[in-house]
Amino acid sequence: MYHRQLKMDNILKKENYVYFLLSIFIIVGLFTFTDYGIGIEEHFQRKSGFYWLNFLLQSTDFENLKDITQNKINEINVFTPNLFPIEKLPFYGILFDVPLAFIEVFFNIKEPINYFYLRHLVVFFTFVSAAFCFYKLILNRFKNYYVALIGLLVYSLSPRIYGNIFFDGKDLFFLSIFTINIFFYFKYVDKPSTTRLFLFSLFCALSTTTRIIGLFIPLSFFIITLLDSFTKSKLLKNSKLLLIFTFIYIIVLFIHWPYLWIFDFSNWSNFFKPFFFAMNPIVFFNNEYYYSKYLPIYYLPLWILMTTPTIYILLFFNGFYLCFKRSFNRLTDISDQIKLYVSDFWRGIEEKKDIFILINFLAVMLFYFLITPSLLSGWRHFYFINFFISYYSCFSVYIIFNKILKVKKIKAFALIMLSLFFLEISYKIYLYHPYQSSYFNNLMSDNMKKGFEIDTQSLSRREAINEILKDTKDKKEITIATASWTPLEDARSLIPSNLWDKLVFSGTSNKENADYIYTNYYYEINNTKNKKYNIPENFYLYKSLIVDGTRIYSIYKKKD
Repeated sequence: MYHRQLKMDNILKKENYVYFLLSIFIIVGLFTFTDYGIGIEEHFQRKSGFYWLNFLLQSTDFENLKDITQNKINEINVFTPNLFPIEKLPFYGILFDVPLAFIEVFFNIKEPINYFYLRHLVVFFTFVSAAFCFYKLILNRFKNYYVALIGLLVYSLSPRIYGNIFFDGKDLFFLSIFTINIFFYFKYVDKPSTTRLFLFSLFCALSTTTRIIGLFIPLSFFIITLLDSFTKSKLLKNSKLLLIFTFIYIIVLFIHWPYLWIFDFSNWSNFFKPFFFAMNPIVFFNNEYYYSKYLPIYYLPLWILMTTPTIYILLFFNGFYLCFKRSFNRLTDISDQIKLYVSDFWRGIEEKKDIFILINFLAVMLFYFLITPSLLSGWRHFYFINFFISYYSCFSVYIIFNKILKVKKIKAFALIMLSLFFLEISYKIYLYHPYQSSYFNNLMSDNMKKGFEIDTQSLSRREAINEILKDTKDKKEITIATASWTPLEDARSLIPSNLWDKLVFSGTSNKENADYIYTNYYYEINNTKNKKYNIPENFYLYKSLIVDGTRIYSIYKKKD
């Protein structure tokens, strides 16, 4: 009895580590979330929320809510006239945007910046929940608290990922839902039940509607289940299982996916057309300009290699190799099994989990290299790969510390070195604040960084505009132009509404007559002149922010 109690006390002590780390994480987040600007897609997502809320309200008698919602839409149309029409892009789910739109309408929030603060908090706490699920997932898989803690740190303390957890309601939100989705798969595999199957099916649907690439999780589940169905008894059982899963999946899919509400089911040939829609802007990559649809195939791998801490990259490659080798050997040794009509593709549940993760990762990689989707803004559309980087890093750490390093002193030295790496990464997160989304790792020289787009989410607009406002307190009107592809009209949401009329934005045209020119090094060629948006000679550098050799933004002021 004494030993059992001692063991339980030990477990509780170890569990306290993760709660301590998460508490620090939350406290830092609550003190700093207002430091971040607004991502360039947040206005589109806000409008999307209002559009579909308005759609839902039409069948109700809430006339006041209808009026407020329509006024919000009109306001966005005035200040951001160039937003892509929501009705032409209806294939995102409403899990995130509609509830937030309802809160803004119900409480009639006047200042848009307050809505965005609320939005940022929701993104942040969703990520924190996902990070905790990842910790539990790793603890479940490896049965080692220290590996799980390391996994939590790798998952959360990747600067590019950290820099997006306060505003990215699409790509980072998808990473969070994706992680929670796999967490529930692990829970279901450990102890199958109707409740756990429902939760897994629910999050499969949420993953799919958040980003269509989330479809790989239910497809991987089908593959795993079919591989497990070689015996007659399992075939019947698994067939029922897949029917229940599919039923729940489709119901949830329909409930919160507007695309299915308006889709003409008489013409199924049009169903997948929107998913192959892609904008085709000009992208600055490796000192060259490309149309987004014609980027080199190494675009995504190179961005990941440049902007992920090098220690994570090394751990990932080692872990992936070890896991792939074991899983591949296992899956290829099946000829006798098939002849005997038995299923023995994995030795135990843990190996089954690894194969599930492997199928998902390989499916994503095949999708990228075979389809070569149109990309921009670095690798943010694939930020969910952070899950795989973190998972295989944990696999690597587990093997190294439990199979390779036998001597305690060597283990201690390795832990100290790993701790120093985490401290260095944490310092970089502090150094780049609040522009961690512009982070480059130590493999990149200052000169090399100039060959890539920097502030792709235009977060620096907020700081730049406030700097300009401080310099022009006595002026009634200020004209601001941009020397990069950066929408400035919606930047009004970053400042109090009483200052909105003071700002005039001229975009990239007529820069010579502006008072200030702003650039965040989000390069794009002027399509009519086929050259970069250059700074006119009658302007001088007024202010520039450089972090760790990375140029974040610059303000140019017209000469007197």
